[in-house]
Amino acid sequence: AAHPIDALAARPDRWLEAQGRLVEPLIRRRGSDRYEPLSWDDALAHVGAQLRGLASPDEAVFYTSGRTSNEAAFLYQLFARRLGTNNLPDCSNMCHESSGTGLGDAIGVGKGTVSLDDFARADLIFVIGQNPGSNHPRMLTTLQAARRRGCGVVAVNPLREVGLERFGHPKEALSLLGRSEPIADQFVPVRVGGDAALFRGIAQEVLAIERERGGREAVVDWAFVQGRTSGFEAWRAPVEASDPAAIETQSGLARDELRALA
Repeated sequence: AAHPIDALAARPDRWLEAQGRLVEPLIRRRGSDRYEPLSWDDALAHVGAQLRGLASPDEAVFYTSGRTSNEAAFLYQLFARRLGTNNLPDCSNMCHESSGTGLGDAIGVGKGTVSLDDFARADLIFVIGQNPGSNHPRMLTTLQAARRRGCGVVAVNPLREVGLERFGHPKEALSLLGRSEPIADQFVPVRVGGDAALFRGIAQEVLAIERERGGREAVVDWAFVQGRTSGFEAWRAPVEASDPAAIETQSGLARDELRALA
């Protein structure tokens, strides 16, 4: 009640996280500049009124998380189908359709092109917005092996992921005795929603280093760019023209941090 929505939007992500979890429904009434609590009965009545006011059940979309329990998802889809629609996308459907389309346009195939063998050959690995310790723990073993042979591991995430800070392999005797080791050697606390600005900032610094070195120790693989890509100059122009101060604000990272990553 004390914070208008515009003021909340300007707060740092860490401050928002520290305020705790939402424990009741909230509503933003038409014309209001802030959220207010709503009882569950009133919230469900509001949702029901909206659904009954549709010209067709197909005007509703029942979006759900892929992490919903099977029991909850079963009841949810029964409710939607009883209403009369099959509009039931889940989070994986929604995100992978868009990423698949984007990847198809950019590289010609709608899924990742990295194999496990690539991790054994890489000099630097970026783990972006993922928590392998919770979501795919077997990946930690692969990352651990890469780190042990000297590969750099950079974690890009607003929150520090414990599994990337310290990891003990359950099949190693010393780990059973409590030994653990770090996986990521650098954490990048990007601002929520600042991913595009982060990578534009890194690209801007890579191009700047290329100019500074005058091609004598070129950091850009020009043979690859010229032989395997198209549209490079059209991409390069807006990257170099971007305002570094705006990139800092949007990404939440100082320019020297972006330079270090570059």
